Parts: sequence; structure tokens; C-alpha cells
Amino acid sequence: MKNYITVQQINDNIDFVNLAITLSNVDSKSREDMKVVCKDGNFNIENLTSNIQIHSNIVNKIDKNNIGQKEEGDALITNLSNVPLLIFTADCVPIAIIDKKNKAIALAHAGWRGTYDVIAKKTIEKMIDNYNTNPEDLVCVIGPSIGPCCYEVSKDLVEKFNMNFTNSTEKFYTIEEGRYKLDLWKVNEYILRECGVKDENIINLKLCTSCNSDKFHSYRKHNQTLERIGTILQIK
Repeated sequence: MKNYITVQQINDNIDFVNLAITLSNVDSKSREDMKVVCKDGNFNIENLTSNIQIHSNIVNKIDKNNIGQKEEGDALITNLSNVPLLIFTADCVPIAIIDKKNKAIALAHAGWRGTYDVIAKKTIEKMIDNYNTNPEDLVCVIGPSIGPCCYEVSKDLVEKFNMNFTNSTEKFYTIEEGRYKLDLWKVNEYILRECGVKDENIINLKLCTSCNSDKFHSYRKHNQTLERIGTILQIK
């Protein structure tokens, strides 16, 4: 049985990376499970690097001095080859950010808090500072996460987002029978566009973890499961 899906041929200019997303028969927090995935997917598990995720907008740069070290934060950037980055999700939005010109990569974990705190923007800004990234050169992939179809939230949270993104003419929520549903995909797409990422370079897989809970871990659907989807990105 396959342990992950690969994201191939989304853009001809990013064939220098490996990008994989684990399925529900894998717990990405299990080292043993990740050994299997990394061996099969040609990721270097010895250099596998992740954060202690805390729903922040902290972005950690990985260089030759801190490969494999765990620090608090919710995004990772690197320009090192053979150093796979890993983030954990189970309804939150994973965002892969790939600089096809300067050969640099990033992963961001964007739950509602990270999205509200524009972690995708913070990540891109750190790539600009460290790798001279031009947002127009970026390809961004929004991975499996809870979709606008299923993400029911409070009216207060919707209003919180409205206050934070007052410059947007887009509507980031729907109201169905008095129930509010927030569209984290659309918010993150908006953030990426505001950073200068081209529309055609924002690839939303539109895989809702709640709707596809047979394939992916879902915190809401699976009774606050501790198991996690792993999004893995590596420069070859």
C-alpha cells in the first residue's frame, strides 16, 4: 500500500525538488514510519528536519549548523540540498514554497492562528532576506487541509479575520443556516498573492482532510487524533 502521494509535474521549473505528502496509514511523528517513507521516496532521513510546532509565525532557517535540530516554530527554510524539511498537520494548512531561480525551499504550517498571523508572508520575507528570493519566481503548493466545505468556526473568529484583512475585497467565509465556515485556503492564497506570487504559481490541491478522512488524518473528523500528515520537501 502506498504511504504517500507525490506532487509531480506541477511546474517544469521545480524538478530540482522532491515533494511528498503522507497518507493515513502513516503517522509522520513516528520515526519508524518516516524511515519507510523516506527510503521509498528518496528522502535523506539522516538530515530530516522539523520544528516543535506551536501555532506561531516563527520561521526557522536551516543551515549546515542546525540540520536535524528541533526548535519552536511553524515554518522552515533552507537552500541546502539533501536536507528534507518536514511539517506536521491534521486539518491545518501545509504550504510548500519553492524558489525555482535561487534553489531555495520552505514549508509553513498554517492553522487558523498561523494564517491570521500571515506565516506564509513571514516565510517569504525570510527567504527574501536570506536567499534574495523574488516572489515572482516562487511556486507555492497548498496541501491537504480542512476545506471551506467543512471548517465551521465561531462568528467571533470570522470577524477577527475580517478585521485583519480589511484591504481584501474577497469574502473568506460563508454562512449556511446560521453556521459560519472559514476558507483558510482562500485566505492563504490572498496572502501569497499580496506577497507577489503569481496566480498561476499558486497550486491549491483542494484536498479537504475532513471530506477525505479515509486518506488523510483529520483532527476534527478523527476525534482530535494525535497522528499527523507529513509534508516533506527536499532539494535533490
